[in-house]
Order: sequence, then C-alpha cells, then structure tokens
Amino acid sequence: MSHVLFINVFGYGHINPTVSIVGELLDRGEKVTYVAGEEFKDKIEHMGARFIGYKNFDELGFNNGEISPAEIEPQLMEISRVYVEIIETVFNIKDNFDYIIYDSLFFLGAEIARVLKIPAISSDSTFAVNDKTNYMSEFFAKFGPVIMGLTSRPDFLSTINYLRDKYGIIVPDLFSIHKLKSDINIIYTSRYFQICGESFDDSYKFVGPSISDRKEKPESTLIYKDKSKLIYISLGTIFNKSVEFYESCFKAFGSMDVKIIMSVGMNIDISSFKNVPNNFIIRNYVPQLEILKYADLFITHGGMNSTNEGLYYSVPLIVIPHFFDQPVVAYRVAELGAGIVIEKDKVSPEILKESVNRIFSNKAYKENSEKIGKSLRGSGGYKKGVDEIFALKDSKKTTGNLIYI
Repeated sequence: MSHVLFINVFGYGHINPTVSIVGELLDRGEKVTYVAGEEFKDKIEHMGARFIGYKNFDELGFNNGEISPAEIEPQLMEISRVYVEIIETVFNIKDNFDYIIYDSLFFLGAEIARVLKIPAISSDSTFAVNDKTNYMSEFFAKFGPVIMGLTSRPDFLSTINYLRDKYGIIVPDLFSIHKLKSDINIIYTSRYFQICGESFDDSYKFVGPSISDRKEKPESTLIYKDKSKLIYISLGTIFNKSVEFYESCFKAFGSMDVKIIMSVGMNIDISSFKNVPNNFIIRNYVPQLEILKYADLFITHGGMNSTNEGLYYSVPLIVIPHFFDQPVVAYRVAELGAGIVIEKDKVSPEILKESVNRIFSNKAYKENSEKIGKSLRGSGGYKKGVDEIFALKDSKKTTGNLIYI
C-alpha cells in the first residue's frame, strides 16, 4: 500500500473528474489524503479518503464571466493566499507520501513533489496545454500588465521568498506555467478530442472522462419521453445565475415539440420563475449523467467536465462559453462538427431556437458527436488512469522533478 497526497483547487469541475480516480485507488489498496476546499469534505470522506480542508476561493467574480483588469488583482491575491495555505497545510502533515496527484492549476504541486522527492502526477481537468494549445494565452494577453505589476509588489515578493526559505518551494514564472509538466499528466479526454493531440508525448495519458456509476436514480418524470426530443440545459456550478438566459429559453422552446429539463443550480429560487411553459421541468439539481443518457441535445456553458460528459453519451451540444478555457472547448466542439457555439452576448430566443432546429435537422451533428463519444469511451476512463499511476509508481524510475518542455 502506498500513501497518495491529492491536492485540488477551485470547484466541482476540478473535483468531479477525480472522484472515480480516488475511489479506484482506494479499491486497489492505496491510502489517500485529499486536500481541497472545505465544502468538499463530505464528498471526499464518503469515498473513504482522509480529507484535509482549507478555506476555498471566494466567488472570484466569475459569475457573469467578465473580469476587468482592475478587478483581477484582488482575485489573484486571493488565489495566492489559498496556495500558500495549501502549502503550509501539506508541510504540516506528519505522514510520509509516496507520490502526489495535483490539479494542473495548482502548478506548485510539482514543486512540492520535488521537495519531498516523490513522483508528481498532474490531474488536468481541461485540455492539456503546450505552446501549440496554450488556451491561457488570451488570459495573459488581457491581464499580463496586471500580473507583472502584482509579481513586483513587495508583499508578493515577500510571499515568494517565504515559500523558498521555509519550504524550499520555487515559484515558477507565471507566464510559463503552460510549459510545466510532471512525470505523467492525466487528461480526462481523448487524444482525438484534445486540440493538437498528436503534439503531446507519451507522458500525457488521455484516459477520457472519469465516468462511473454515481448511484443517482432520476425521477421517472425526468426521463419519461412524452415529447419527440429531450433537451437538457445546464450552465454548470459557476455561471448558473443567468435568469435572463433561462427566460430566453422559455421564449425559444415553449412552443416547440420538445421536453426541456433545466438544471439551474442551488442559487436560484425556482418559484421566482413566472409563466413557465408546460414542456419545461426545472430543478435546482438533477443527476446529470443519468439525464444525458436520454438527451437528444445538451445546452451547456462549455465547461470541460460537462462537455466531456455530454459527448461521452454522443449528445450534440449548443455551447455558450463564458470564461477561461470554455471558448476553447466550444471551438473544438464546433471544429469537429458536434455542435454550435453561441456567444454569450448574442443569446436570444430567436438564435436559440434556430440553433436547435439546425442540429435536429442535420444528422451530421449527431454523427460527429458519436465519433467523439466513441473516442472518449474507448480511452479507458478512471481505471486506465489508475493503471497509468500504478505503472509510474512501480517503475521507480522518476523523481518527481519539475520538467520544462
């Protein structure tokens, strides 16, 4: 039995792909210590892992998908605060670890591995990145001057020096974090769906979505098909406060011969919706994987986790991206002919309805989503991911050192 240190950051889109990985590690006899935001305590402990929490990021201003350069600096300082807290938490754990798995956005994970002299495994909840696929380039182009100013601030430099002097952690150049890789990198999509998939070497393990039975049974009214088509609508756990968007859906689809299941998240009072069409079922939460098994179309924000899950079940997509990697994910869906992209500022009942009719009238969208789905299902999933982790562990040829590519 080996002891695994698992570090995760941000929200459900980063946590959910790892749940089945952790479950499989535990089933194979590994001991797992999972470090994540306090709100995930029950979810992680339910699997049987030891959980150590920290105060997770605030909302970070992402709800409307827009952050100005003036607003980003406090957000970045909040991120740095949490990263320091994570490092202090890890080095205060008295146990010894045999290897570390860390979310790729917690780029200091490989540094922790180097200091502890253990193998490093990156858990990539979105596309893998290199010079050809750097989806963060637009972010750095927009916020580069702010980031440069931040990294030269005395308090930020003091933090960097603190991490170096107390823990031996060397903070890398923030503009080069897309060049970092670990001993292996677990990517939760297929090499076919990955942008420029052929440009990644064998240390990148494209295992597909981490799909397992979540033992969530949908109520019969959700999956009963009393209309010709079933459309599932969800904007994920961050961008789910868009009441105006949901009302546009009422106008777009209320008169269509389709059944609509709309998941609006826990932050919206469903009773506040007025004049809901009869063909709509609105819930704060639904078992997404179960609904996607029956859906004919998925309208999504384009988070990688949701996109992978929809395509895993060969469901065509309408993608309304908001921020960060979502426009890149949406672009890839459209490039491979599995869906349509609508810019969030151009959403209207007319465009929504026209887009749905295009997908339902052109069988190529379904055929292309099936092609991607086949590649995702054939990538091996969480069991393949753990196979790769064990192969690394057993090889004893790596040292967990940070590598630049």
